[in-house]
Amino acid sequence: MIPENPDFHAQHSPMGAHSSFTLGMHHANSGAVSEKGSVAEGATLVGYRTASGQYHYFPFFDKLESEKERYVSDENAEPLPDVIFSKENMQREYLWATDKFSAPGVQMEVISPFDSIPDPAKASDDEMRFASCPATLVRLTFNNQSQEDWQGFFALSPDTRWTALDNDNNRQIIGGVSRDQLAVATTNQEAKSFMDFTHDTALDRDHSRSHFLLGQTCGLEITVPAGAQKELVLCVAYYLENKATFNRTSKYYYTKLFADIKHVINYAMSEQDRYFALAAKRDEELSSRTDLNDEQKFLIAHATRSYYGSTEFLIESDKPLWVVNEGEYLMMNTFDLTIDMLFFELKFNPWTVKNILENFVSHYRYYDEVFSPENPEKLYPGGVSFAHDMGVANQFSPEPFSSYETSGLDRKCFSFMTYEQLCNWVLTAGVYLGQNKDADFFTRHRGIFQDCLTSLLNRDNPDPEKRNGLMSFESSMTKGGGEISTYDSLDHSLGQSRNNIYLAGKAWASYLIIHKLFKDLDTKVSEEAFSAAELTAKALCAGYDEDLGFIPAVLENNNKSAIIPAIEALVYPWEFGAKEYCSENGPFGDYIKVLKRHFNNIHNTDTCLYPDGAWKLSSTADNSWMSKISICQYVAREILKIDLKEASAQADLAHARWQREGAKYHACSDQFTSGKAIGSLYYPRIVSNILWLKESAKH
Repeated sequence: MIPENPDFHAQHSPMGAHSSFTLGMHHANSGAVSEKGSVAEGATLVGYRTASGQYHYFPFFDKLESEKERYVSDENAEPLPDVIFSKENMQREYLWATDKFSAPGVQMEVISPFDSIPDPAKASDDEMRFASCPATLVRLTFNNQSQEDWQGFFALSPDTRWTALDNDNNRQIIGGVSRDQLAVATTNQEAKSFMDFTHDTALDRDHSRSHFLLGQTCGLEITVPAGAQKELVLCVAYYLENKATFNRTSKYYYTKLFADIKHVINYAMSEQDRYFALAAKRDEELSSRTDLNDEQKFLIAHATRSYYGSTEFLIESDKPLWVVNEGEYLMMNTFDLTIDMLFFELKFNPWTVKNILENFVSHYRYYDEVFSPENPEKLYPGGVSFAHDMGVANQFSPEPFSSYETSGLDRKCFSFMTYEQLCNWVLTAGVYLGQNKDADFFTRHRGIFQDCLTSLLNRDNPDPEKRNGLMSFESSMTKGGGEISTYDSLDHSLGQSRNNIYLAGKAWASYLIIHKLFKDLDTKVSEEAFSAAELTAKALCAGYDEDLGFIPAVLENNNKSAIIPAIEALVYPWEFGAKEYCSENGPFGDYIKVLKRHFNNIHNTDTCLYPDGAWKLSSTADNSWMSKISICQYVAREILKIDLKEASAQADLAHARWQREGAKYHACSDQFTSGKAIGSLYYPRIVSNILWLKESAKH
């Protein structure tokens, strides 16, 4: 896949190390960093120097400045003008695991292999070591067809200092390391390492010391004779030895398998052929999908990189602990991201889903009461729910609270998401069970499912005779305020929880999953859940406004907003394996027909499309999340069987441009206003687009 505009950042990350080597945007900061939800503040210098002294390099830096100028002045210096490759003489091939940059005389491939992370309870140390090695491989190819020798080079220039890994007595590893946490290294014996103020002060030294430790640039060089071609494979390695999290003590899992950063480097370099083969396998898997267009392939590749850049594979008291950070916000295991990344994790790492679910049960489960907005002082039995997240910036929140939610707010950002997170646990656990048949998990958490059903019903109305299938009661956690949904920064069309049709769809799906799980075990629970689903579907069908041509987003206060995510929740019974509930000919056929009419009537530029064909989640808010669009596209095409071929191609191009242009500095981002990234930067949730790989070609 060759993107129409190659000028954008992408993350390149090992699995579970919460580290990223980010580059790709021209004339911008780039580099490698750990535990940061943004681009490194540095430069990546890749290219070659001719014997006559001219530099040719990729434009992966903002501006070249040298701290040397603070110390010395050289008024007589007249270097040859640099050649910085431009868009016109560069090409970028963007594959699922390989990001390849080509320019005259040089090619750089950044390799990000990924595969299933084995279940630590079942896998050997060798399997776990291969999966969790915290390093990213870079393959440089220099093709010197000139008449003079070159020096090929690769260097990082962050705001840090380095020490050499190689010396006269030890040349096993060649490169540099910063505080034993970040390294640039190779085992290629033809290479030499350097440290200096900048790459040019290193390669044009006026002194004899190759490792000048006052400088902040560290790199590798290799001689490329005239007429020759040379390859240099190196790695960017990471290693954080001490505890990774606070309030709960854990370390990165790789510390169990690698003694130090030198061990990481040696292993990554010795296994480079296996990693290259794995990357090639992933690249071919996506490239060969003729039913996907190039923009879909681009978006899947872009999202996958961003997802892994946010992951932490930890070990706590000798047990694995999986954390996905919320991009720039660094919130840990945000539940309304977990449910959307579910489909990717079930494809590659199902054990991580169970790990997160059980941590919510053991640490971030709470029981509340509920109240009617008409009388907030009178409390009724509520039930179980779960926190929005587990903490922020590697600090676990005090149990059972999240870092995000606070009381006293009425349907505003940072209020509680009690109802949504309740649905999220049921749906995530249900789809996990539907695809993995984990009888032990269900046996241990059967009571939680029953508690969830009671809790859902009480939030409709504590009085069974007054229930209408919709959330009407608020959580006491809000202290008299109103709950919100994951669409926290939108208007009330998607922001508020009460009587919201998006959340009603999630409740409908939750009831059906509980019904199916208990069908052969507890008739009373199963029938109660099914009856609740029927009531919800009936309320949503009744909410359809013939004059408007859709179901208003919130079924109160004469709301007239149209939202695409009314269809979103169909994905859960479908992926659970209960596809009959998503059929026009099934027991909820009337509901499915209404949703189809709803979508067809709002999927236009007058309502929920931008002029370029991009999707607008709400007709009354210029604010869209790419992750949610991806799910709804899958639902519309695969589940509702709506023919969107031409419209989808137009939308895919528009959405890809959101990333390559609107979020070009922030790598893969989620939240956009009119195509410009405004939040949810450097984000993992867009990996929900893995669902596209399951679509039938005809749709």
